[in-house]
Amino acid sequence: MKEIFSNCRQGTLEKNLKSDIINTILMILSGSMLGVFSKLLDNMSLNDAIGWHRVLMDLDLRNVFSRLAIWSLFAVMIAVLSKRPLKASVNVFGFFIGMFIGYYSITLFVSGFFPKTYMIAWGIIILFSPVLAFFAWYSKGHGWIAIVLSSIIIGFFFTQAFSFGMYYIDISYYDGVTSLLVVVILLYRDKKQMILSLIGALIAAPFIKNLLPYIFGGL
Repeated sequence: MKEIFSNCRQGTLEKNLKSDIINTILMILSGSMLGVFSKLLDNMSLNDAIGWHRVLMDLDLRNVFSRLAIWSLFAVMIAVLSKRPLKASVNVFGFFIGMFIGYYSITLFVSGFFPKTYMIAWGIIILFSPVLAFFAWYSKGHGWIAIVLSSIIIGFFFTQAFSFGMYYIDISYYDGVTSLLVVVILLYRDKKQMILSLIGALIAAPFIKNLLPYIFGGL
């Protein structure tokens, strides 16, 4: 099994403990700042007479940061761009720990309420994030493993961008569409592999769509 994954993608052999620690700390701080920013957006009363308030309203950032697509995009970007699969696990876990602390610190100590269900749901996601990040790292590789993994990832983002059924497909969120496009570009390795990944994503998307309510129903 190790050989199969090694043939899919190989990480950087050179290791620098100091650099790795600094990188992980930066991930934690980045997640924390984005978590605080997201919660502050929730708490803000926007006035369209104020220029920068109007920009925030036009961008709809409050709702963008309340959906899974943007946080999943951050996670995939961090995982894929990490030097090694284990480093991807550490970086993504650190990012989400920072986000969780930042977001819920404002929620508890500024907003003054305790959203137990949401915190438990995000806690479960964070708990599994290192495993998901580990496999996401290999989605940028080559061969059938990379195709399967990238198909699942792209399929997930397809469900965040579109609502679809047997005879229809509609755009759900434009930020979801943007996230989908970014992920496709991020995972692109060669034309043949991406075509196979997109076909696989279209097959995987309906299954993911039916599975998501059971996994993320509390969010």
